[in-house]
Amino acid sequence: MKHIIPGLVFAPDVHTVIDNADFSMLDALYAGRTVCYGDYHAHSNSGGMSDGKTTPKEWLVAMEKLGIDFIGLMDHQQVRHMYLPEFDPAHFIYGTEPAAIWKEPQTFAHYLMLFKERDQLEKVVLEKFPEVYNFTGGVEGVFDYLEIERSKFIHICDAVMAADGMIVHAHPMQLTKSDKLSDYSFGDGTAIETIYTNNKEDLLENGTIENYKLWMDMLEGGMKVYNTASADVHFAPTNSGINTLYVAQKHCREYVTRLQRGDLSAGHIGIKMCIDGAPMGSTVAFTEGAKLYIKVGDAHPICYKKDEPHRLDVLSDRGLVCSVPVIDGKAELCIEAQMRRFYRAVVIRESDGAPAAIGNPIWME
Repeated sequence: MKHIIPGLVFAPDVHTVIDNADFSMLDALYAGRTVCYGDYHAHSNSGGMSDGKTTPKEWLVAMEKLGIDFIGLMDHQQVRHMYLPEFDPAHFIYGTEPAAIWKEPQTFAHYLMLFKERDQLEKVVLEKFPEVYNFTGGVEGVFDYLEIERSKFIHICDAVMAADGMIVHAHPMQLTKSDKLSDYSFGDGTAIETIYTNNKEDLLENGTIENYKLWMDMLEGGMKVYNTASADVHFAPTNSGINTLYVAQKHCREYVTRLQRGDLSAGHIGIKMCIDGAPMGSTVAFTEGAKLYIKVGDAHPICYKKDEPHRLDVLSDRGLVCSVPVIDGKAELCIEAQMRRFYRAVVIRESDGAPAAIGNPIWME
């Protein structure tokens, strides 16, 4: 079977597949929630220091055509984009994309800070760490990216997470040049971008290959880090880097909540998954007789091509648990769980091994 990572072969990890399973537990977990699609990392032409080419108003028009429910406009070095009258939290996410330069060792990174409320960026980060950001204050205020100790940077990440925000390592392998796996993680419960492509027809771009491999190495290294997709759009809007998630309300608060919990799939196909009621992103205690339930569906009507064969791979920390075909964008599977560090699911395009959807793990203890 083809896989995006050249030469990668998973060892078999044989499990019992349960026929005619009752999926009511999984269905109840997602009851009352609707599917939506969005990219947590894009840019706009919002004036000031912004370096995007599409205005927020133009984004709203493009999103409707592309089948996108929300966009995370992470404009650099300012907060003004979040205060524009067209910045509707039903379609946009509050946040920004700073850079970090660590003194020892000399390492560089871009990261996203995402929040549920508009003023949290200023109150939690920019005003609390003037020695790092040198924020000039106010809606038209700007901030810098100053060189700091990595320990200070991790302290900032902890402050964002403690304030009910979220941290994502943006395009990690493209900027952070380090031989230490730990340099790519900003703490358990944070995320990295795995699918990183500007072309929905070419999920095999090097950005996705490098970042997905990094995330798998992080999971193997025992890190509880989530994954997300992004196109990092600066120019023409695209739906190539969308995520699929299930929300109770189409609003910034829900989009950030799903990312915080790791309850989403990076890519254009939905994955619903639980182990006895614990969804993707959770940690659950192992019990004898526990069952892993998975449903694949809600393929994006534009991005998904029905004539391209896909398969669902279920993986554990020990290898490939099971692989089944995805028919018309749908699949379902129930497996008798064993004591493993984690389980995860990915939908693969058969022709080239590219990931159409990468689900987040359920960890076991």
